[in-house]
Amino acid sequence: MKNSLNHIALALGLFASTQLAAHAGDDVKILLELLLEKGVITQDEFDQKLKLAREKEEIRAFNEAQDIRRANREIDKRAEDERKFKTQIYGQLSAGYYQASNMSSANLDASGMSDQPKGNNRAGLKVSRELNADNTVMVTLESNFSARTGAIGRDAAGYGTANNNTPGATLLDREANVRWISKEYGTFILGRGPTLQNDLSGAFDARQNWNFGGLKPIGRYIGSHSANGVNRADKLFRYISPNWNGFNLDTGVSFGGVPGNDERGTNYYLGGRYKNGNFELGYNHAEVRLGGSSPANTPTSQQAVNNRVDFLAAKYSMEQLTLNTGFIMTRNPSTASGGSFNTFVTNGRVNANTWFAGAVYRFTPTISWNLGYYAVDDRTVQTSINKNNDVQMLATGLTYTPYKDWDFFIDYATARRQAGATGAFTIYDKWGPDTGTPCASSTGTGCSESKSSQTGVSVGAQYKF
Repeated sequence: MKNSLNHIALALGLFASTQLAAHAGDDVKILLELLLEKGVITQDEFDQKLKLAREKEEIRAFNEAQDIRRANREIDKRAEDERKFKTQIYGQLSAGYYQASNMSSANLDASGMSDQPKGNNRAGLKVSRELNADNTVMVTLESNFSARTGAIGRDAAGYGTANNNTPGATLLDREANVRWISKEYGTFILGRGPTLQNDLSGAFDARQNWNFGGLKPIGRYIGSHSANGVNRADKLFRYISPNWNGFNLDTGVSFGGVPGNDERGTNYYLGGRYKNGNFELGYNHAEVRLGGSSPANTPTSQQAVNNRVDFLAAKYSMEQLTLNTGFIMTRNPSTASGGSFNTFVTNGRVNANTWFAGAVYRFTPTISWNLGYYAVDDRTVQTSINKNNDVQMLATGLTYTPYKDWDFFIDYATARRQAGATGAFTIYDKWGPDTGTPCASSTGTGCSESKSSQTGVSVGAQYKF
């Protein structure tokens, strides 16, 4: 017995000293071979124990492989979750220099730093989660801001101040909504956000709806832009269909409602876009309640539709040239006063037909030229005080895009008015120029609007991030 124990001890010592322990199964085999060689175990015992050791090693290796697979699956799952969960900070900033005539109710010539001369400055956050290959949920938060004053939120573009003393001067004035994007069922948007009218105005304008000499100033004048419920809306439920042979249905409702009247202040629109090759067509019909006199400019205070917009536009693109044309019919069916757009006459009604056309030509991939013509025909019942509210505006410009995110531009715009016009218009999207005259946002007094012809030049740059 003592000799056997000595042999085992010797075998263990030899095993401990070996450097061949690459795998546990090999180590056991070496040990058993030593024991067999010393006569401690028989050949049968050697075979049985080696078989048992190999079975245990196979089980251990299997379990270890399972642990590795589970760890890899967890790593892959985390990576997949991170891939499906995306956060994006984005925005754009444009500024420059302007010089223009008749840029206030006092018909002053003005010049200085221009605020958002191309597109509205904005900063936003998008957080999206891919539910599966066909469905994504996205939250969008977006605010406007002024590069001249640093003001943020609603009306920062219009007046260079946040206007925080005014109800509704919100921080997230452009977007605050959640979207469900489905390849099969379309896109659903709930919250504050743009309507179809906003999208069409930019897509079918050769000037891309620019603040300076574009469709945006015209739209503000005739009531097809800017007023809450027209191009942006609160409590909006919007649906955009999937593409059906080139056509997308686009409809929405902006909920109003007060105790005892769910319909008051509720706005509707219905339209869509169609694209076939180089040809594209867009249409929108909107029934909007812009607000009434009690309380002022509050959509929920208006029961009857007092702004009706029909927008129809088309464009055709060739290799270097894009041509566009459109028609806007704006009507004020309600006799109630009120509304947050510039009205032609003192009773607060706007009836106008507006034609626009334009072209964009790309000389090179980095240099392009644009031209836009806009004609407003006042259709309000003609009297001695409102027969001269027509507007004809011509705008053109050159854009240099050396990098994808940078635009440098120079623009010229002129608007012709007749003597005796009662509706204030501006070639520059409603804002306060540096004239030294206080700007009253409620009336437009001292702002860039005037009742005279205007001409101006704008030079600037825009950066997108």
